[in-house]
Amino acid sequence: WLLCTIEREANNEEILCSNHFGYHFSRLHYIHLMTSLTSQESIATKKAFEQFAADHSIQIKQYLADNGCFADNAFKQHCFQQHQTISYCGVNAHFQNGIAERAIRDITDAARTMLLHAKARWPSAMHLCLWPYAVRMAVYIYNTAPVLLDGKSGNTVPKWSPRSRLGLNLGPSPSHARTVNLVLNLFSGLVSPQFHCRYDDFFETTKHSHQDVVTQANWKQLAGFVKYDGTPTVQDRLSRSAQHVAPIGTSSTPLALNSVQFSQDPSSEDDSDSAINLPDFMQDSEGAHDESTNDSDTTLPTAGISSRGRTRKLSRAMQDSISQRDFYGIRGMHYMGNRAINTVPHDAEEECIHEHDAQLELQERMRHPIAFHAEMMGDTMYFHQALQQPDAAEFVKALIKEVNGHIENKRWKLVKRSEVPKDVDIIPSVWSMRRKRNLTTNEITKYKSRLNLHGGKQVYGMNYFDTYAPVVTWFAIRIIIDISILFQLALRQIDFIQAYPQAPIETDMYMELPKGIETSHGNSKDHVLMLLSNLYGQKQAGRVWNSFLVEKLLSIGFQQSLIDECVFYRDDIIFIVYVDDGIFLGQDDCKLTDVINEIKRTGLDIEDQGHPADYIGVTITKHSNGYFEFTQWALLDSIINDINIGDAYTKPVPAKASMQLHAFKDSPKFSDCNFIFKYCSVTQKLNYLGQTTHGDILFATHQIAKYSSDPSKEHGVAIIYLVRYLKTRHLGLKFHPDPSQGFECYCDADFSGNWNRGNAQIDPSTAKSRSGWIIFYAKCPIIWASKLQSQVALSTTEAEYIAMSMALSHSCYGPS
Repeated sequence: WLLCTIEREANNEEILCSNHFGYHFSRLHYIHLMTSLTSQESIATKKAFEQFAADHSIQIKQYLADNGCFADNAFKQHCFQQHQTISYCGVNAHFQNGIAERAIRDITDAARTMLLHAKARWPSAMHLCLWPYAVRMAVYIYNTAPVLLDGKSGNTVPKWSPRSRLGLNLGPSPSHARTVNLVLNLFSGLVSPQFHCRYDDFFETTKHSHQDVVTQANWKQLAGFVKYDGTPTVQDRLSRSAQHVAPIGTSSTPLALNSVQFSQDPSSEDDSDSAINLPDFMQDSEGAHDESTNDSDTTLPTAGISSRGRTRKLSRAMQDSISQRDFYGIRGMHYMGNRAINTVPHDAEEECIHEHDAQLELQERMRHPIAFHAEMMGDTMYFHQALQQPDAAEFVKALIKEVNGHIENKRWKLVKRSEVPKDVDIIPSVWSMRRKRNLTTNEITKYKSRLNLHGGKQVYGMNYFDTYAPVVTWFAIRIIIDISILFQLALRQIDFIQAYPQAPIETDMYMELPKGIETSHGNSKDHVLMLLSNLYGQKQAGRVWNSFLVEKLLSIGFQQSLIDECVFYRDDIIFIVYVDDGIFLGQDDCKLTDVINEIKRTGLDIEDQGHPADYIGVTITKHSNGYFEFTQWALLDSIINDINIGDAYTKPVPAKASMQLHAFKDSPKFSDCNFIFKYCSVTQKLNYLGQTTHGDILFATHQIAKYSSDPSKEHGVAIIYLVRYLKTRHLGLKFHPDPSQGFECYCDADFSGNWNRGNAQIDPSTAKSRSGWIIFYAKCPIIWASKLQSQVALSTTEAEYIAMSMALSHSCYGPS
């Protein structure tokens, strides 16, 4: 092993072994690394140990050792000179020195475990040459860990029991410091002051989905408030002198978990044929079941219905996914496990908790309006849906053009299915059809057909790895426009033609022939496509294209911004890009033309679209006085047409001040009313409008979007009210900068503005305050937001501080 030191040059001495010394009285152990097995090296280790002992006022008088180097004459002579005696173990009698042998085993096991753990977590940095340091660390832990007189290291926790316990906070203790609270032990039923606790004011650590061993509250029975057969009361327990009540964090009798058992069902022909018997802790814990209840009536989770009409039974992987959904979240679950829990009936409280979590997730998704808006646009459809449209012929023409484009650019190669490696999956292909519309008139301008790889069939670690790809923020877009007006700079918009396939494929992948395509060389049963380019649909397609584009831009001298990864600059030219749409900013058009031609010479296929007229869904108009205006008339018309409000009068404000939106559980459902519009689709459009050009509707839109999963009649009425306010469609976002002004930030907070005593028990978000802020640069709005605070503020001052902190973080670093 190589031992590195902190000297100026590496020490290349090889560590061959080490000598272990143990002090029998205190069980302290000492390790000294050795570079050879000579007598001189053994004596040196002996001197080092004796010096270590002398530093702690200990004098060594006797050694009990193994044979070998300790039996050398030089080592024995040194002991004689130091007036020390030495004795040896018999042959094959290591038990005579059992304390040292056991310590050696514990230390080597600990060092090996640390290295294996570090190797698994950080394989590129770890190496076996670090073994000496691992041994030293293991000895340090061995010596410093507290040990009781009986040789144990304190109260141990049962192997499969949680390492922490949940208790009920009953307020501060009257006999201790203010930081010490009284905690009710849910297992023993006793109250005691606890010093080392973390307090959960929102009850986020309790599981509402099922009764878990962590949250089983037996204290009511143990305290005598609830009696049932076989459970002693408090008086019964106190009468037992041997009974020991453990504080929070320990348990005198470990709770036993009944394991989940799986049995094979030979009658099922499905791949997932494991039947599940739910453990006892998922059943009712308040008492025994009614004897009249039939076990066959119990609703067990299933994985849906197969194509043959059979009920799918959960496999072990799906069951594990369900049991860990509280940790990984719904999006991290097995997709069929997610389907299973959605089919199991929930109680009202659990349903509200899931709704609250979904609302917080929705709030985060709404921060990215472009992707959020694209989720529900009706102009994007699959191949079979496009063929059912009245303009299906146009989609077919676009499909033929798409395929020919891939063939001409040699994006794939036709290979025989038998030539595909056996360990490589052949991934299906998916068609995505779309109508592109004019942002001003909403007329169809183009039909697009895009061939995609079915990314849902990819396997992590096999055919994809990293997937993150950045996109430009509206903060960057607005401030670029603002700067161009202030300094009278030129703007130019470009579009990358079939952007993703311009990049090479990241790893070898094979795709099935797309539907509707035939080849003269063979059919889809005998041939597949070997991808040569970064085709759309891959999980990593966006990241691969972004990396490819960044590499090209860096090669011609551009530098990437540290704040926004989609902003690049070189000399006096700035370039921003959203996937395949880019905008250049420079001193004059000639320089921008030269840069565009330079980018073309790198091999990128781009189209110069001149001055920006519309960018990612927003119409950009330059007026004669040099100022810009952002409008979305086509989107506004689309929303108004969806609602079909006709000649209804406009409203002066986006929402009724007298109406507070909440869940309205007792009201008629939105789907049962006579509304003619789709709730989610209109909500998506309103959010995109509020995030881009109409910040005045952001609060009302977020209040409506909170209840997208289960809207009621009142929520539909709120949408109609908001759309009536938007009938003033001629208004847009105007940029008229003032050179004398810099950055300005305005923020405010609404302390518990949604508080509703009647719904507080089922809707935790009513206790949360709302933050709102807007940031100006040169008197032009750059960033705005209206969102619920992530924590409960206990006063108006605290709510204001939270809002100010959130707003200033955006002022300093921009939106994250």
